[in-house]
Amino acid sequence: MLNQESAEPPITFVVCGAGGAGKGSIVEELMKSDPALWLSRSWTTRPRRDGESENAYVFVSPSEFQDRVDQNGFYEWAQFFEHRYGTPIPDVPLGSDLVLEIDVQGAVQVIEREPKAVVILVLPPSREEQKKRMRIRGDRTTDISKRLAKSDAEEKIGKKLANLIVVNVNLKEAVSEVSLLIAEMRSVRKS
Repeated sequence: MLNQESAEPPITFVVCGAGGAGKGSIVEELMKSDPALWLSRSWTTRPRRDGESENAYVFVSPSEFQDRVDQNGFYEWAQFFEHRYGTPIPDVPLGSDLVLEIDVQGAVQVIEREPKAVVILVLPPSREEQKKRMRIRGDRTTDISKRLAKSDAEEKIGKKLANLIVVNVNLKEAVSEVSLLIAEMRSVRKS
């Protein structure tokens, strides 16, 4: 899909990081402040957490997810512990740039498919804070332990991919850093 103003493809911004890093909070603020961004909502087979927005994911059954896999309908997808997560092949509206909020494993798949994608790695300020954030959002204790165990490896891979690394200590500052990169990439596209 072409960007209406520049007649060029949209820029794909991949916001990735381990669970509890705060990527969802950053993306939520970006979407509120930048009408030229379009978020591709991921699918998942996991149940909705208590208090989680119905719009956080497209919640589907394992068979619905498999049907989409069989149709080659995902940009990227992965099994994460006992559940699947995936980003449907996007149909980006004219004049918009694409935002993908995914884990590092998904970012690797996106870069393989679209090497020009801009990767933003979000890191938590500490493992303790990451654990606290996962508890607050309602993750089960066993899931928190599994996610924390994978975090170091994910961050190592993410740092190799990233165009920008943001340590999410203060949400407003993290959003500002990402917004500056988005503006810079749009400026490069126009020149």
